[in-house]
Amino acid sequence: MLTEQLASEIVKRTMSILELNVNVMDKTGTILASGDPNRVGQLHHGACKAIEQKQTIDIHSVEESWRGKAKPGINLPIRFHDDIAGVIGITGEPEKIRGFSKLVQMGAELTLEQAFLTREIDRNARMRDDVISHLLLGSDKEQAYILDRARSLKINTEETFAAILLSIPYHTATTQPVNQIEAWANTLVTEEDEIVRFYTNQFVILKKQQKPYLNTNDSLNKWLTNKLPSAPISDLTVALGPFASGFIGWRHSFETAQIVKDTAEALYPEGGVWDQQTLGLSILCYRFLQAANEEAQAISSIYKKILHANDGKTLDETFITYVKANGEMTKTANILFIHRNTLAYRLDKIHEITEKNPRHLQDLIELKVGEILYKLST
Repeated sequence: MLTEQLASEIVKRTMSILELNVNVMDKTGTILASGDPNRVGQLHHGACKAIEQKQTIDIHSVEESWRGKAKPGINLPIRFHDDIAGVIGITGEPEKIRGFSKLVQMGAELTLEQAFLTREIDRNARMRDDVISHLLLGSDKEQAYILDRARSLKINTEETFAAILLSIPYHTATTQPVNQIEAWANTLVTEEDEIVRFYTNQFVILKKQQKPYLNTNDSLNKWLTNKLPSAPISDLTVALGPFASGFIGWRHSFETAQIVKDTAEALYPEGGVWDQQTLGLSILCYRFLQAANEEAQAISSIYKKILHANDGKTLDETFITYVKANGEMTKTANILFIHRNTLAYRLDKIHEITEKNPRHLQDLIELKVGEILYKLST
């Protein structure tokens, strides 16, 4: 428990207050840290006696028995849970340093206790993360074991949560942005929520349903949309699964959030807050692509012809804008800053290339589905 790093911290902290040398020894009496670096690793005889007798040992300069073995000072046991974890030694005549030696001993013991508690908190947090991860990803074979661990950690596996998946673009997934996103993500959670890091660039929040404010998928979407502008990066993708009760429901919510994330990142690399409702047709296309890839590729090949044309980029932009403008010619032309005749020419060109007329609803739908499938598959 008493490591070299912790011993060095105790020595540094104590010596910043006292103008005296301080040594910290482990439970064998070996010096772990000292104001005199040359003494590290040596056996401290005063500490050995303090450990053996389980009490404070004073060493005076006039004592012949210690001459050549130890310097004058006070050696105080560092106790942890009724055991001696080590010894802290203060160099100096005992009469001159006795008044504050107990405070030094207490400070060392408090530092040790704090380190233990921090480690326990970290360990419990890792265990909690591991259990939540298994609940979201685990197989039925491990279910009984994981549920038992969840109960021991006081995780209510019948609670109602929505899975929120935060996905950081790989081009920004370096240490600093990820840490910044983690700090921002923690501002979104309360004590009733759960947050877990997945892989190198994802965080999953299980957001508890809160009536009457965050009790629907729509209210959760609006809440996150209002929060997103404060995120450290502008192209963060936030994917939502629906509220669901019980860990099986959480798993389905998380699976939905993953599909939403994959779909949104393929179609909207600029980021944003997305769910099944906002992506609509795109989610159906994603599922179709996964279930019937060959047929999906055949449909997407129609739109592929547009992008492979000489002016494919322009035609792609024109088609996307035309759909967003609900097929209104004047509105589309104004958005693109082009004449209506130029727009008509481009639509005719799309018709010529694909044999699908974007002015006709049936053909327009086929072109739109082809566009989504093509972009999802590339």
